Amino acid sequence: MSKKYSVIVRGENFVLNNDGVEEVFGFVTTRNVKASSIEDAKKSAISLVECDTDLRALMSQKQSDINPPTLFVEEMYELSWWKVLGGNGFTFFKQ
Repeated sequence: MSKKYSVIVRGENFVLNNDGVEEVFGFVTTRNVKASSIEDAKKSAISLVECDTDLRALMSQKQSDINPPTLFVEEMYELSWWKVLGGNGFTFFKQ
């Protein structure tokens, strides 16, 4: 049986175009997913962020090989009530 999860994903070492200047940023974002296990929920949330067209549009082609962009699950919890799946938006911070 599938359950719904809210997953907070953290990104680090993303070289982004900030008004024509390339800078290294991190971010946090929340994605709500439906999955049959915790591991599947983590994979689904990471996949949603990796495929996000808004994030991809901001990313520079010059990502660092020394400190490559990294995504990981910072926190997650099971949703006890109905919530829209997916999600969008990012909270960015300079690194």
